[in-house]
Amino acid sequence: MDTAHFQIWFFLLIILLGFAGGFMAGMLGVGGGIVFVPVIQEIVRYHTVPADKVPYVLANSLLIVFFVGITGTVKQYKLKNTDLKASLFTGVSAVASSLSLTYLLNLYQINDQKVFAYIFSGVLVLTALRMWYGRNRNRENETAPVKLPALLHFIPAGFFAGIITAITGLGGGVVMVPYFNKFLKLPIKFATGLSLSVIPIIAFPLLVFYMISQPAGILYPGWQTGHILWPAVVPILLAAGIAAPFGVRAAHKMSSKMLLTVFMTFILINLIKILFF
Repeated sequence: MDTAHFQIWFFLLIILLGFAGGFMAGMLGVGGGIVFVPVIQEIVRYHTVPADKVPYVLANSLLIVFFVGITGTVKQYKLKNTDLKASLFTGVSAVASSLSLTYLLNLYQINDQKVFAYIFSGVLVLTALRMWYGRNRNRENETAPVKLPALLHFIPAGFFAGIITAITGLGGGVVMVPYFNKFLKLPIKFATGLSLSVIPIIAFPLLVFYMISQPAGILYPGWQTGHILWPAVVPILLAAGIAAPFGVRAAHKMSSKMLLTVFMTFILINLIKILFF
């Protein structure tokens, strides 16, 4: 296959993955970064930017996650599956931890992807165990009104979600959904909706940071803002933004048990992918 045909097929593939990531983000409240990060990694891999590889991957993943979070939240709000006050409170605590950690990582030039992969794998293992252990407890009444706890209880979720966002470029939903559902006893559908509405708040400050920072190597002269690679990211952005509301709608139609099963499957598949591929 010649270079032109390869580029066309690769472009179609990233569009398809953009749709898949956006749909998954809307359905599970996880931002979709678990799909977008490998895609951006593959794009950056073709360029010689060893010093800036991680910042490029994180920046462009965060941009997609931010946009998907916005489009999905609009749909979740219409379905009454989120609370803006709780999401803002969670998001502010996440921003504090994510910005602090991002500053430290850049100050000490810590960007070892293997270390990040091991950290994220550990988080996935703990999350899967917690979800599996509590799967048969507290059967949900899907018609009962949602009772929110005091806003202070949302701080730990935001704190750890911010850390995950800073080191992986993901939206932190993989931490927030289990916390909202298992610790705060919120219904799984509401937990995914609330998580999705927090993600843009978490992603925005880090996104601005990477947009105003000066990369060591320029990949697309005249076509990038800081670490944001517009030619590469816009097609994924549009596809993901279109797909996210459809994911929200699919989750709304599922039973809580089915949605929890899908979320567990998502965690386990990605754990296998990170550890063995």
